[in-house]
Amino acid sequence: MAHDPLSLGIALAVATLVSEDAALITGSLLVGNDMTSTSNAIFWLTFGIAGGDVLLYGVGSLARESRWLRRKLPVRKARSLKRWLEKRQTAVLFSSRFLPGTRLPTYLTFGYFRLSLTRFTIVMTVAAVAWVTGMILFVNQIQQLLSEYDDTVGIIGGAVFAFAFIFVVPALVRKSARTEAIPEPATDGEACDPVEPTTPVKVSSNAD
Repeated sequence: MAHDPLSLGIALAVATLVSEDAALITGSLLVGNDMTSTSNAIFWLTFGIAGGDVLLYGVGSLARESRWLRRKLPVRKARSLKRWLEKRQTAVLFSSRFLPGTRLPTYLTFGYFRLSLTRFTIVMTVAAVAWVTGMILFVNQIQQLLSEYDDTVGIIGGAVFAFAFIFVVPALVRKSARTEAIPEPATDGEACDPVEPTTPVKVSSNAD
């Protein structure tokens, strides 16, 4: 049964500003233990996450007022990046929610260039709903399956799977991407880098 959904919801929303991932795991476990409803957790977690995204947009927008920062930015590259983002705003924003390490720079950049705040808010809210809903349903299913053995096992198992889903999997993806980017050294039987030919040395012999 749900317990004080408003207080729990507000607490979850505030917690996202401290640690979004920890709040998401906590909310998922609360749903699994029937301490709040799925809809309540999704609403407040989405509210907190989307609100935090808009705050980061605001920080980026305020950074534009810094004369020192404007002097440090390469003007041509900044204009080129802004034009590139303007044509791909929705795709870049939505994908950043699911790609590790891209959220902070993306949101700050959108704010700095002052791209459409309305589009930013709508896209990030939709992405947050998808992310939170998928995470809660995933952890809830894992917790229910493991709870058949023991309630404590269900809670621990749900937390472990949530942690792996949020932290371990993205880390493996980043590691795999870095590994693929590094060329493998040549082995026996493979072509190696050509060696520059040395200048031939003429050997003269004295005639008898």
